[in-house]
Amino acid sequence: MEPIRVLQEDVIMDMGGIEVLLMNLYRHIDREALQFDFMMHRPDHAFFEEEIESLGGRIYRTPPFNPFKIGAFKKSITDILSSHPEYNIIHCHAELNLWPLKYAHELGVPVRIAHSHNAKTTLNLKYFFFLYEKMFIKNHCTDMFMCSPLAGEWSFGKKAVAEGKVHMLKNGIVTDDFRYNEAVRREVREELGLTDEIAVGHVGRFMKQKNHAFLIEIFREIHRKNPKTVLFLTGMGELEDSIRSLVSEYGLTDSVRFLGVRNDTVRLYQAFDLFLFPSLWEGLPVTAIEAQTAGLPVLMTDVIADETVVTGNVTKFSLTRNAEEWADKALDITGGFDRRDVSDQVKKAGFDIIDTAQRLQAFYIDRHQKAEREKKNR
Repeated sequence: MEPIRVLQEDVIMDMGGIEVLLMNLYRHIDREALQFDFMMHRPDHAFFEEEIESLGGRIYRTPPFNPFKIGAFKKSITDILSSHPEYNIIHCHAELNLWPLKYAHELGVPVRIAHSHNAKTTLNLKYFFFLYEKMFIKNHCTDMFMCSPLAGEWSFGKKAVAEGKVHMLKNGIVTDDFRYNEAVRREVREELGLTDEIAVGHVGRFMKQKNHAFLIEIFREIHRKNPKTVLFLTGMGELEDSIRSLVSEYGLTDSVRFLGVRNDTVRLYQAFDLFLFPSLWEGLPVTAIEAQTAGLPVLMTDVIADETVVTGNVTKFSLTRNAEEWADKALDITGGFDRRDVSDQVKKAGFDIIDTAQRLQAFYIDRHQKAEREKKNR
């Protein structure tokens, strides 16, 4: 019997929070019963493509969303969906997902999921399309998902969340892989050339949301107060060059290391002493869950959803505080922190990927079977 195929929609399957979640889910579903295929809106080769294909997934590409070339965008998506009537389910993760859902609705795809992963968006031209999307997306999706109530309210409104119309899907991780391990910590710190330095870590794309410029200002103050500190930045993105220039301008080139996209962040967390996360906004960041599971103290902005705090390792701090105040708080945290294994707390909070994958798989199978029965009864 052929597995049920679910079409996952995203901009590009590179290393990012949404994409890591999708791959974690893909690795932990029963692929004899269920298969993921991916529709991406970029021509570039993506980080996870080889693994997707090795797991049996198909990859489709469309042009990027461009309001001035919407015809080409629509034609590409409708061609894919028309050519593959086996898709009863499309699950949309991109920030602007109204249009793929609308085209799927027009073609009669029975299950159309809109998934909110963020609690805000960048204030640019895209923002006005997002406001338009918020007004009409409920007309074209059959189901709404969120990673946190903040994310659900941002995309679908407080009323929909309060009435239980939005499904919560927690950003699960492989908790056993991330649990604190002193032997791995020593090994990775040696690889990174660390001895007794305080290693401050951050994992995230170089984009406005992650607030890298302020992060560098904070670290400048940390390093001024304690020169035996190193900052590790993991990720890539459109703002990387400007952040490198800022690091150079502040004279921090020898103390800030750009690690690029890594597939071993599970090991890197072990080497860090603090996870610094001054984002301007988030839905529910996977990296903050990963860092906590690794036993790290986390210093993050107070705008991030309360559901992100699943251990006693998290300190929330306001962006109204200046860089020096953030630095003082960071050094205070690292000065007296007793690191230990807290992975069981993360599991109890429902963030283990096995639980997340089982819940989503049951949902997909149930909705697919209902769609098939409805087709037969027409």
